[in-house]
Amino acid sequence: MLFLLMLVFAPLPADAFYPARAPSDAFPLAIKDDRGATIRLAAEPRRVVSLAPSMTEIVFLLGKQSVLVGTTRYCDFPPAAAKLPKVGGISDPDIERIVSASPDLVLCTSDGNPKEKVEAIDAMRIRAFCAAPQNLAGIYATIERVGSLLGVPAEGRRQAGLLRLRAERAKRPVSVKGPRVLFVVSTSPVIAAGKGTFMDELIRLSGGANAADRYGTRYPRLSTEDLLTAAPDVIVVASMVGVDRFPAEVTRWKQVPAFREGAVEYVDGDIVTRPGPRMVDALETVSRLLDRWRAAHPGRR
Repeated sequence: MLFLLMLVFAPLPADAFYPARAPSDAFPLAIKDDRGATIRLAAEPRRVVSLAPSMTEIVFLLGKQSVLVGTTRYCDFPPAAAKLPKVGGISDPDIERIVSASPDLVLCTSDGNPKEKVEAIDAMRIRAFCAAPQNLAGIYATIERVGSLLGVPAEGRRQAGLLRLRAERAKRPVSVKGPRVLFVVSTSPVIAAGKGTFMDELIRLSGGANAADRYGTRYPRLSTEDLLTAAPDVIVVASMVGVDRFPAEVTRWKQVPAFREGAVEYVDGDIVTRPGPRMVDALETVSRLLDRWRAAHPGRR
């Protein structure tokens, strides 16, 4: 499932990788990626391949989509991205197609793209930058670093700053008591987002409590007994291919407050599984959902 390809870890702060300077002075440039590899660019890249939807979205955010000469078949946002040449998928990029595109730079994800594929790109002496943010702060840092790589560091900082401001507005104070929320990435079987996931961060920043935080894995599979024990007030489903409605044998358990009260919400799975700019959209969406629950349940939790 696509969300499993988006497992992530935190990058170093963006300020550690490049000085604040104008785009005209941006090169030559050396930046460490999240593998710890140093990517050196003598000049602004003219041809770029993106091997992850999140990286493609960042390139568009920065206004540098004209340099994209290859993306994956999953890169479909914004809509113009779907029309770009394809070089395979996230887990199965075609190295021959990548080489044929003659890129100056390939943008990867350290976990989504197989290590051996990235190493094959390196072996072809093509510069590959791998990012893998694990939280919103990591996304902002990735946007800033990609901005630097593409010769627009000021725009990278500006766009990251705008996203930070939106996220701050969407956050709810720690003192706000919220519902117990189960963020589901699969309905049959029931698989939820546990600690250390983007969805866990979205719940916490929105003033909720993660009903799956007691499990030791990032994406625990829950039995009916687990659901009854978790007793979520709200269930948010990351709607995507393969994730449909809950089967009747699950929703019949009215001991689960969310099922009893009809508090099951569906959100676009892409915005909560792609570690890119739209993760802030996801935070705004979850905050609105929990605000609505709090308004309907004054005094609870």
